[in-house]
Amino acid sequence: MVPQPCAEDRLARLIASEKLLTCGTESRKNYSEIHKDRFADTLRICKDYAQSPSARVLDIGRSELTSYLSSFYRNVETLGIDPALDDGGHREQGAMASVKHITFDLLNSPDFSLWPVCGPYDLIVFSEVIEHLHVAPEFVLAFLRSLLSPSGALICTTPNAVEIGKRLRMLAGRNPYERIRLYATNPGHIREYTQKELIEIGLSVGLRCRDHIYFDWRHGSRKHWLKTMLIRLLRFRPSFRSSQVCVLSPIPD
Repeated sequence: MVPQPCAEDRLARLIASEKLLTCGTESRKNYSEIHKDRFADTLRICKDYAQSPSARVLDIGRSELTSYLSSFYRNVETLGIDPALDDGGHREQGAMASVKHITFDLLNSPDFSLWPVCGPYDLIVFSEVIEHLHVAPEFVLAFLRSLLSPSGALICTTPNAVEIGKRLRMLAGRNPYERIRLYATNPGHIREYTQKELIEIGLSVGLRCRDHIYFDWRHGSRKHWLKTMLIRLLRFRPSFRSSQVCVLSPIPD
């Protein structure tokens, strides 16, 4: 009888397989192509709230979006885990040696003594990050607020937890949310939020909502015209769309 592989070996293979799907040059290229509309719209919104190219900008989580921001702003920095720890699919395609990186794991936000002192920033871009964190978002937003200038803006983009596709999948008896990943360094969506939740969380830590916009960014190929038209029809109502942007600013203490 062939012995069964031990649990450690089996799980190691599962982790390696999952890592292969989310890391490497090809996955970065695909991610950048799929999300180019989001990158362009996010930069456009940033320009509305920080109009000067000399504005001091902090991008949370180094990605191809950082390259977009750097194409307009001269003073861009990034903050997140050590880039050497993970080369995941969200990472930038090209080298960005000139962009300073501040190493800080947002999961450590509950420990105030670990908060890096690096502000103030005129603009903080918090794009597609909050849904990946298994820590109360109040800790993270409080930390980011501490880095904002009094007139600064925090641009938070994140999936809409109650978009129409998720509602329909749930009605069909399918779980609309992904499972927790084995490869924890590049986690999936731990918790998604609604518009009301984002605004309430922001207010609880001294951030007011200046604007909220729903988007339906293309996340993949839609070659079949009938399917494309049906999706557009279902998402005509803004709150049914797949993504959202919440613009937050500090409330004076």
